[in-house]
Amino acid sequence: MEQQGAEKQTLYVVATPIGNIGDMSSRALEILRTVDFILCEDTRHSGLLLERFGIKNKLVSYFAHNEALRVDQILPRLCNGESAAVISDAGTPGISDPGARIVDACHAAGIRVSPIPGPSAVASAISAAGFYQCPQFEFVTFFPRKTQDRRELFESTTKLPRVLVGYESPQRIVETLGDLAAVAGPQKRVCLCRELTKKFETVMRSTVGDAIEFLTANPPKGEICLVIEGVDVEQNAKPTDELSPEAQKLAQLLIGAGLGARSIRDIVSQYCGARPKSVYQYVVAQSDTAS
Repeated sequence: MEQQGAEKQTLYVVATPIGNIGDMSSRALEILRTVDFILCEDTRHSGLLLERFGIKNKLVSYFAHNEALRVDQILPRLCNGESAAVISDAGTPGISDPGARIVDACHAAGIRVSPIPGPSAVASAISAAGFYQCPQFEFVTFFPRKTQDRRELFESTTKLPRVLVGYESPQRIVETLGDLAAVAGPQKRVCLCRELTKKFETVMRSTVGDAIEFLTANPPKGEICLVIEGVDVEQNAKPTDELSPEAQKLAQLLIGAGLGARSIRDIVSQYCGARPKSVYQYVVAQSDTAS
């Protein structure tokens, strides 16, 4: 498909490489070449990126401490028909990096917002972790700095059926894992993704205890994305005979009324809050007993 340049009165949210320059997409390059100007965290850093691809375009600094000011300056230009791209130093803007504020303002003003997808450390780490038992995830950006705050976070999240993912510095990673072990036990599984897409990339999946032992002996360097496995719902589900008396009574009434197992599953799970699979297994077991 032929590449299309930037359209007027549009803000493009453009992902840039998190390490490997080869991850820069041709579509992203075309947009960066053809917008009227580019918002970026660090004009020097982004200038080197654009220079690498022979792109000469106006860079406007846009970082955490000047976001509000820049929005007031930039929005009128977009409303008057100009186009712009917002990029961060690495990855996708608005995900732990500046970008969300200008996007929000554009939506409020009726300015078109168009994402140009690409590298994301969070998505990359989750895909490399392989914790398929937990299809949902919670992204906490950076893990808390204080022990008490970290432990409270782990207390509230590590017993849920979803993956927890966040960034951590190499100086605090062992301490953070220690807090995780104290709350969830040393056998809790994690995946440490360090320097993703870069020369010394490391993807290590292990238990918390083994990770602490390894990192203590081999102090890490570089950026780390930590993925913590959640609770496997299927493995930790209550057996069918632990359905609440209310759920069992309703299931029995529906069995007596001649409803099928799937219909009973849907009704009982909706009205009694029981797990659909447990209800279905209960109904099947009752049918086997009756026959």
